[in-house]
Amino acid sequence: MRKERVHEILSDVFDLADRVKEVDEEYRLYYNLDHERYEVRKRGEICITWYEDLSAALITKLRETHVRRRNELLAEIEKGEERAQREQEHLARERIGTMTENYLSKGRVTL
Repeated sequence: MRKERVHEILSDVFDLADRVKEVDEEYRLYYNLDHERYEVRKRGEICITWYEDLSAALITKLRETHVRRRNELLAEIEKGEERAQREQEHLARERIGTMTENYLSKGRVTL
């Protein structure tokens, strides 16, 4: 098996090599020559791949996906699921109300 040709970027024009360490001190920025992409790695494992030109967007993406945000992301997902469930229940009640009104308006039941 051939070893990948990966080069660690120690400095760059935008200081992104240092800025990735602000998100996680174990992050390191690399360029993978075989796949022509940037990679942020932690302990040798790829955390994120980046095909675009280096920019602050990489740091934004790292912050959005970092494990420290796990609880926040899970809470966002749970809120979205709760909202969707409430919406489904609301629609079901509206349908039941409409069906009841239609049934009663046809004179089948007198109150």
